[in-house]
Amino acid sequence: MKKLMFIITMLTASMLNAQTIDFHTNVTNLWYQGYKSNVLEIAEQRLNVNSNDIAGLILKLEFSLAVLDLSSYSNISQRVIDVGTTITSTNFAQIFPFYTNGIHILLDFIPSYTPVQIAEDMPKTQKPYKSLPAERYIKALQDDGYFEEETTQ
Repeated sequence: MKKLMFIITMLTASMLNAQTIDFHTNVTNLWYQGYKSNVLEIAEQRLNVNSNDIAGLILKLEFSLAVLDLSSYSNISQRVIDVGTTITSTNFAQIFPFYTNGIHILLDFIPSYTPVQIAEDMPKTQKPYKSLPAERYIKALQDDGYFEEETTQ
């Protein structure tokens, strides 16, 4: 019995070592668990390497909205649109216009969002177990191979 348990343990460990957590899974799990500042750190690291990194820009934009930093949201939103429209990979390019539309809707709404409403909504930003709003866009980038060159280096 001990030998069988040892073999199962070794097989499980080797399978876990062979698997790498993909970018999409990593950031969506962190976000869902409430570690939004960790997601922001990942975004900023990516942007330090490449200021046009669309994944970093999207994550930074989502963080600014999640913590109701509306001036940052307004500032970075045009950058996301400008860079995002240059990405021509199949999955991302197909759905990115929906993200652009959402950005424009929020930008139109921000001026009417009162300080009282912001104060009322602020406690909600601290709660975990909410999905990353841009999850499908990060997944589309991953499906298009956007993060593959990072794992081969």
